[in-house]
Amino acid sequence: MEEVLQAHADGTLEEVFGAGTAAVISPVGQLAYQDKTYDVGDGAGKTALKLFDELMGIQYGQRPDPFGWITEVVPGANAR
Repeated sequence: MEEVLQAHADGTLEEVFGAGTAAVISPVGQLAYQDKTYDVGDGAGKTALKLFDELMGIQYGQRPDPFGWITEVVPGANAR
C-alpha cells in the first residue's frame, strides 16, 4: 500500500482494477485505507481495457490461448 499511496500522492497512479474469472476486469474508482479514502479513477483505464479485451478474446476463442487455460465443455459428453 505504501507504493500505491505514494503514487497517488505524486500523481503517477494511473488506474486500479481487480481481475478474476467471474468479474473479468473491474475498475476501482476509490480505495479506502486506514480511515481515509483515495479517488483513483473514473472508469477503466487503457491497461484494464487491454487486459479485458485479451481475456475476453481468449475466453471466446477469438484470440490464441497461450497458457492452455481453455477447456471445451461439450453438453452431454460425460452424461451417464
